[in-house]
Amino acid sequence: MKRLLFLLFFLLLPVLAQAQVTQRDWALQLIDSLGWSYGLPEKPTDEDYAQMLSGNRTFRIEAEETYQQGDRVAVMQFESFGPFSGKGWLNGTKNNSQAHLKFNLPHSGRYRINARMRLPEHHLIFGNRDFRVSGGYNFTDVNVGYVELQAGPQEALLQLRPNGSIDYFELVAEPFGPIMPEGGWRFDDEVTAEDAARTTVQALDLQQDLPPGRQVFKLEAENLPQPEGTRIYQDSNKGEASGGRYVQVGAAPVKLEFYTARVSGEVVDVILRAAGTKPVSVKLSGQLETRQQFGPRFEDHLLGTFFLSPGELTIEVQLPAGASLDRLELRSRRSENADLMRLVGLSDPTTISPRDLNNLSALIYRLKELR
Repeated sequence: MKRLLFLLFFLLLPVLAQAQVTQRDWALQLIDSLGWSYGLPEKPTDEDYAQMLSGNRTFRIEAEETYQQGDRVAVMQFESFGPFSGKGWLNGTKNNSQAHLKFNLPHSGRYRINARMRLPEHHLIFGNRDFRVSGGYNFTDVNVGYVELQAGPQEALLQLRPNGSIDYFELVAEPFGPIMPEGGWRFDDEVTAEDAARTTVQALDLQQDLPPGRQVFKLEAENLPQPEGTRIYQDSNKGEASGGRYVQVGAAPVKLEFYTARVSGEVVDVILRAAGTKPVSVKLSGQLETRQQFGPRFEDHLLGTFFLSPGELTIEVQLPAGASLDRLELRSRRSENADLMRLVGLSDPTTISPRDLNNLSALIYRLKELR
């Protein structure tokens, strides 16, 4: 029904050509063209639209907010068992009890489940997946496992042993690049050609097709604060190292953070140069979480091409024992309005017609499986 309403609205756009088409209208059509409308609640708000297009796929389900009337549990708010999230936490009875935790999931995917529980031998059930979950005497953060979920209404059945408690559980999947106009969504504003071009490029992950720019930032690993268990080497045993030096990890894993304050809101390729026999984990907040397998000698791996917000940038690299890290490189791509519009077939930077928006929607619908 939601998809039908969206389609009917945009079929009428040519008739309403004189009316203002807002960013809200365009956000709805983006969501529908990407096939994501099933992840919206029955009465979506602007916050729901922004959340769906933000790229974030970490969702915290507060137990005290999602249990159902008739569940034999009680909401507590004291901190005798440790701090809690949200407005409170759920406590079971002196007998086995259960709660039906209902919520809406914006995006389909394979999710890692984390929970904050107390006492052992509870069950958290998603369909036919039954996870046994145990906490300590006080609230304990627990890694539960992985589950495949489809977008839309969800119900998790929680079975608590006597006097057991839950604060929340989280569903965590890898983020994707946010889809939003420059400066974020302002839903009541009229959509511009720049807004439409930028968000279409983001929706289809076309930024890697933008022309190369001129700026290259090389962030050398040996210039970072060195954690215990690492050494700086100056040799060619792993192949040529940028600047002639690199960081060698010892017998235990370590975390390094690349930082720069020179990001200007441009599109960049993010490239990591490393070596090792075990996967390296990389996190760029709100954009990327990935594991990369490098070879025994230095290799450049393109982690992705991203629209970066102006200001500071921190990229976290988790290195396994024995790994070697040379540098992180940021290579700019041309991302002026003219570049974005040319990539999606728009020519007039001053106006965007309902026909143009319908054509972009059709393009997204046809090519969405490529993102």
